[in-house]
Amino acid sequence: MKNKWIAIMVIAVLAILPGIITLTMAPTVEAKAANVSMATKSWQATFTKALKESKITEDTVYVTNSKDQKVEAAITLGEDKKTLIVSDLAPGNYKLHVQKDAFVLGGPKAASQVISFTIIEKLEAVKSERELQQYFDTLLANPDKEVKYDSSREMENKADSPSVSSNSSMTNNQVEGVEEGDLVVVKDGFIYSVKEHSITVVDATNPKNLALAATLKIENSKYISKLALYDHLLIAIGDKYLEKAGTSMSTATLYDISNPKSPKFLREVGQEGYLQDIRITNDTLYLIGNMFPNYWALRDNKTIDLKPKTYDSRGTKEFQSLPLEKISILPNTLDGTYSLITALDLKNGAKATANTKGYLGGSSGLYMSEDALYLTTPVYDGSAVVPAENRIMDMRIWMPRATNTQIFKWNVDGTTMNFVGNTEVKGTVLNQYSMDEYKGNFRIVTTEGNTWDEKNISRNHLFILDKNLKELGTVKDLAPGEKVYSARFMGEKAYVVTFKQVDPLFVIDVANPQKPTVLGELKIPGFSNYLHPLDETHLIGIGYDTEQRYDTFSKRNFTVTTNMKMSLFDVSDFKNPKEQSSVKIGGKGSYSDVQYNPKALFRNKEYNYFGFPVVLYEAGKGDEIVYKGQGAQIYEITADKGIVLKGNIIEGSTDEPYENWDQLVQRVVYIGDALYTVAHKEVKSYQLKDFQPLDKLIIK
Repeated sequence: MKNKWIAIMVIAVLAILPGIITLTMAPTVEAKAANVSMATKSWQATFTKALKESKITEDTVYVTNSKDQKVEAAITLGEDKKTLIVSDLAPGNYKLHVQKDAFVLGGPKAASQVISFTIIEKLEAVKSERELQQYFDTLLANPDKEVKYDSSREMENKADSPSVSSNSSMTNNQVEGVEEGDLVVVKDGFIYSVKEHSITVVDATNPKNLALAATLKIENSKYISKLALYDHLLIAIGDKYLEKAGTSMSTATLYDISNPKSPKFLREVGQEGYLQDIRITNDTLYLIGNMFPNYWALRDNKTIDLKPKTYDSRGTKEFQSLPLEKISILPNTLDGTYSLITALDLKNGAKATANTKGYLGGSSGLYMSEDALYLTTPVYDGSAVVPAENRIMDMRIWMPRATNTQIFKWNVDGTTMNFVGNTEVKGTVLNQYSMDEYKGNFRIVTTEGNTWDEKNISRNHLFILDKNLKELGTVKDLAPGEKVYSARFMGEKAYVVTFKQVDPLFVIDVANPQKPTVLGELKIPGFSNYLHPLDETHLIGIGYDTEQRYDTFSKRNFTVTTNMKMSLFDVSDFKNPKEQSSVKIGGKGSYSDVQYNPKALFRNKEYNYFGFPVVLYEAGKGDEIVYKGQGAQIYEITADKGIVLKGNIIEGSTDEPYENWDQLVQRVVYIGDALYTVAHKEVKSYQLKDFQPLDKLIIK
């Protein structure tokens, strides 16, 4: 009877999971390898079966050139025993030969492997339509080798980067001098905010008499995700769906706001695909996104354009395919996704030609300094299989998981973008705050593995790479069994929060890039999603409190989040960091956008204010939560006094079961001596010194 039920379960699983289950009666070997690698980097091939280190000799594993002659190359076996690393090769076309005797296999032996690859001196443009199609043909022939695009997004040292002026709110940018844009921006007493399919301009020059100055209507097919300011320009960033073309465009729309009450459309540029993010630095806008071409149509022998399309309202009204000389294949990738970068000179009213480049090899994370752009993408372990328990045959479920992170670097100078190189580090990166550039070196914090995997416990690492992405120093195996929840680099120190049951805050000395060292550690309940520098020796952490519970079924403890929590960490003694002050915010279910989007953090240096939008809940009966109110909270945070609540701008619940979307505060900003809460359909003003209400504007 038991075998009958097992058989039924197997049939059911096969029915609902087509394409991800393989029935294997005998072991086979497959290889995963990129077609191209830089001469400054090693090329590698990963196999689905392990190799015998003792059998890796000149006769069993070797490299030949385009003339089928053996050439000298440094060939080493990776730590996983499945990866061969090939280096010390001059630019040219090569083949790696791996004889079947080099593999560790039970049962029938594997066939020998021959893998072609190319070493290049510098990144070159695709030379022909045929070369481009051959790339996608290779993907179609090896669907399991394709790197899956991860749509998760990912988030220098000074957070208070000036965006407009010192007498009004500024975007909470990560890097000084690099603007990131936000839902709400402020200039010359006017508040610009995103509202559904429009941009509203509120005249806040008189906080006691708020007025709607203008409304910019946006077509229904476009979604605006953020705004940015440059001189007299308002830049609206978004995605637009083109129904006739069956594709989407990431767009940057420029308006002249010399007269805020009458903004004028100037120009729109776009690139095919979906927006990843933007940056503005050194008078240049960088629009960064991904595009996934429908190369599957090649299976039906259809003739399709595999090149991304661009658009510029200053030129032709038609969409233009990106020229081949603007397309390159990133080394060590085999990915059907383009990373697209459009650079636009904003000087002189942005009249210059936009420069768009496409790189085959998608990306999901980015970090940018004033001089360099870094894109990251997860590397998936396509050979990961989960054996079925009590299986009748060797049934394995293919579950690709992100294991490493590839990093690609460009030096930027205005609209000129020069590819520097790439590398790969162990683990995956959380967000942009886990990355940093300091004195030309790139620092990155990653988590390797999963916290739920008890056989292969998770580990956390910090890597420091030089200007050419060569490894200088590392801290490895930090907090085994936990994962990174937040990180922040502050000059010669790095702060990392990991979590599983408690919140360790690690202080790491990165002054010597060859020898980064953990100095101290603080363990407290809860965790911080976001770390923000207060000064050189104090750090603000915003996240959640947690508590331990016991599951009677599994007979194990587990951790749940309760109220929001904000902490002030004193790291003046780097070896003994302390939680100097903390506050609990709301109860179970309370949340703020600032926990996941640091742009929501309000800051005012004059009053030492820090604040954010917040929705408050409390624990009810059982696992229920009860809505209590929404609005914003403002705290005074200093090294002397700690954290003190100053403004509790909360509209309490009047029997509503949950928050009101129209009144949900998006951002808190200030102009002069007044504070403003900006919601989807209303703006309120308050006195900054004591938060007395001044006016309210309903936006219909």
